[in-house]
Amino acid sequence: MPAKAYLVAVVSIAMLAFAACRAGAPSGGAGASPQPTGGSCTLSPTGALQKVTFNGPGPGGATVPRSYERYVPAGVSSASKLPLLVSLHGTGANGAIQASLTHWTSFADSLAGTGGAFISVFPDGLNTVWFWGAEKSYDAAFVFDVIAEVRLSQCIDPTSIFIDGWSEGAYMAQRMACSTGDASVNRNAVKLAAVHGYAGGDPDVSGKSCTAPAITRVLLSQGLDDTIIDPQRLGFPAYLAWGRRYGCGGSPQTLTAVQQISGCGHDAQVAWWPIAGQGHLAWSCSAKPTWHNQGVWAFFTSRLLPPGSVCG
Repeated sequence: MPAKAYLVAVVSIAMLAFAACRAGAPSGGAGASPQPTGGSCTLSPTGALQKVTFNGPGPGGATVPRSYERYVPAGVSSASKLPLLVSLHGTGANGAIQASLTHWTSFADSLAGTGGAFISVFPDGLNTVWFWGAEKSYDAAFVFDVIAEVRLSQCIDPTSIFIDGWSEGAYMAQRMACSTGDASVNRNAVKLAAVHGYAGGDPDVSGKSCTAPAITRVLLSQGLDDTIIDPQRLGFPAYLAWGRRYGCGGSPQTLTAVQQISGCGHDAQVAWWPIAGQGHLAWSCSAKPTWHNQGVWAFFTSRLLPPGSVCG
């Protein structure tokens, strides 16, 4: 069965049916916020996840209560200008679960002592799902509004804003890359430095909803033993799709090779990270819970490919 048909049959029927009754161009919500022009960081270390709520974009153009979890690591001061990580959960989860399963907060703490800490936020999808299947996604507008709100704290380096997602969150993370150049969705002119999706496929199920994304760097990773989102039919084709969008001229290697497509212009970077022996529900291996984080963060901050495909 072709990749797109397989996606619709196995993954997207429920999601798209649900989205059909929720669809609508984004409106309402936080709207356009003034961009910070300088000043001192107003956030302080949270010590734990901190729930933040506001009225934001919802289905059918409605304004609805939205929320996210925020984590500010130790060492943040009034002089801090830190990277921001936005991490998106899978179906049936929420921001708090995503934070717990991915270890991003403990990873941020581990970097704080050497001056490499970052602020992380974990948005909550409505009813635990994301509306990722259309360009005018109210959930994309919501996530951009979350970024804009955190940016107003004056604690964020605006050149180091990263999106990460797992499973359905990986589809949504890629939707964010698709929507960055759409001013009706990205109302606060947020620029994404890089996007990572783990265990997801191409969000452009119609072939017409990600035709002119703003240039960013994209890393897709996936366990080769994933039986929920097939890496051969869905994950690897999503990687190839980003190479086409960015006009990359290089030829891909095999599915099992850590790689990036060469010949991408305009500062684009498209990379594929297969993880041997790992399934859909495992973020990293028990021997090294933040191994996955280390590879993603090296790509985000240093443009480095992950060193290998075996966790440990």
